[in-house]
Amino acid sequence: MANTPKYTAPGHHASHSAPIPVVTDMGSSADVKLSPRVEALRKLVAAGQYQVSPRYLAHRIMRSAGFKLE
Repeated sequence: MANTPKYTAPGHHASHSAPIPVVTDMGSSADVKLSPRVEALRKLVAAGQYQVSPRYLAHRIMRSAGFKLE
C-alpha cells in the first residue's frame, strides 16, 4: 500500500468491514416483498421450467459491477 495516498494505521486492514446479511431461506423472511415478476421467475425456476446458468449470471453481475471480463 505504499503507492496509495490514504493513510492506513498499522494492524488495521480495510477488509474488516461490517458483515453482509445473506438471506438463505426465503420462507423465513416475511418482511421481504419481491416484485411479482421476480416471484413468478422464482416459481418457474423452482418448478424446473426455467434454467439459470450460474456462469452467465456471474458474468452479468460482474459486468454490472464494472469489471471487464474476457
